[in-house]
Amino acid sequence: MDADKITRFRDIAVMELKRAERYRNFLALLVLNLSEFLDTAGRRKIETDHEANAFIEQATRRIKASMRETDMISRLDDSRLVMLLPETDDSGAKITADRIGGLISEFMAEFLNSDYNFDVPVEISSFPEEAGRKSFQNRLNNLFGTPRNTE
Repeated sequence: MDADKITRFRDIAVMELKRAERYRNFLALLVLNLSEFLDTAGRRKIETDHEANAFIEQATRRIKASMRETDMISRLDDSRLVMLLPETDDSGAKITADRIGGLISEFMAEFLNSDYNFDVPVEISSFPEEAGRKSFQNRLNNLFGTPRNTE
C-alpha cells in the first residue's frame, strides 16, 4: 500500500467527479472488501502479511485484466480495493460489481482448490444519484480523507 498511489487515486477520483458534474456524465466508485475471506477461509493458505499482500496483488491484476482502459483500481488498505468507473451509471456499476464479485469468487476458489462460491461484498457509489454530488463526495472523503480543492 503506497500512500502516494492512494493520494493519486483520490485526486483523480475528485477530478473525475468534477468532470462528471460539469459534463453531466455518470461516474461510479466500487469498493471491494476481501477482509472476511482473509480473516477466515484464506487463513488456510495465507499465514503472513507478505502472503496476504501477494494475494491482494494477484486479485488486483485479475480485476485489472477485465476492466476498461479508462477504469482505475487501487488498493485502499490491507483488505480493500477501490475502483473508479468513469461514464458508468448505477445500473452499469451494479453489473460490473456482480461481474467483479464473480471473478474474485472464482479466484478465491482456485486459490483454495475449492468449488465453494464465495460472497464478495462490493459497495457501490454512483453519480448522479438522488442524493447528488454531496453523497459521492462524502464517500470519497470517508475513504480517503478530505482532498485539497474539492470545489
